[in-house]
Amino acid sequence: MYNHQLDAFLQVADLGSFSKAAEAMYISAPAVIQQINLLEARCGFKLFLRSHHGVTLTPAGQSVYQDARSIVRLSQNALEKARQLAEASEYTVRVGTSLLFRCRLLPDLWARIHEACPELKMEILPMPEKTSRMAGILALGADYDIREGIYSSSSLAGHVGFLELGKSPVCCAVSKGHRLARERALTLDDLNGEYLVMPIEGASHELDAFRRELREKYPTIQIIDSPYYGADTFTMCEVEPYVLITQPVYSDIHSNLITIPLKTGYALPYGLMYASAPTPATGKFIAAVEALLKHYHPAAPGLI
Repeated sequence: MYNHQLDAFLQVADLGSFSKAAEAMYISAPAVIQQINLLEARCGFKLFLRSHHGVTLTPAGQSVYQDARSIVRLSQNALEKARQLAEASEYTVRVGTSLLFRCRLLPDLWARIHEACPELKMEILPMPEKTSRMAGILALGADYDIREGIYSSSSLAGHVGFLELGKSPVCCAVSKGHRLARERALTLDDLNGEYLVMPIEGASHELDAFRRELREKYPTIQIIDSPYYGADTFTMCEVEPYVLITQPVYSDIHSNLITIPLKTGYALPYGLMYASAPTPATGKFIAAVEALLKHYHPAAPGLI
């Protein structure tokens, strides 16, 4: 991380002698002198005053000495941090969670594969509620390894890995005072004249197809684009007479809204998203889940 000529420099400065520094470093005195000469040539100024009585630091050398120990310490700390991360990547899967990306199925999956992969550990990390698509992609593999939730098939395809655990059908959520709140199920005809809040165009192939059908067949429906879904999105639909286009798996995060099935054939993929180049631990976990899915199908409310 740092130029190891600094090690020779610090030894000479502390001991005041090339020969003593050589003994401490288990190398020859000429080798130490060569290291100092190279460092001085690199710096462009003298670091030591040399005499028959030993060596002392020049004013410039004193300045370098004050910072050199910090440089060495910071470099050692950086290497240790990187070493710990490298070791963690072998055995630890970092799971990002937020309001929308809650761990609904992961705990059960983890428990079921623990016997096959006892060396793996899980670390739960908070994710920011508001983030851009690219920031979310870059965070996978950097800030965390896996997140669970609805897969944005248009915006994420080709950028992240995805393991599907099921499908989450499109449904509606309305405030308790909304005219549709008492309905057990809805059709698209029921939405005539309503204001629909839904993700922006280009996020999902399935929702884009749903949007096209609405535009072609139901011109009285007004669409309100929401760049992201979060607490304020749900609050807006609680206080305004809007219909929120959502999924049954999210009914547990907007409890003040009533979630109603919508009779359409649209459903969004739900599962585990991970970096395109996963860590060794993440790769082991995903492979173990894939093997588990051959004879086990996880279930969450609203998944099909």
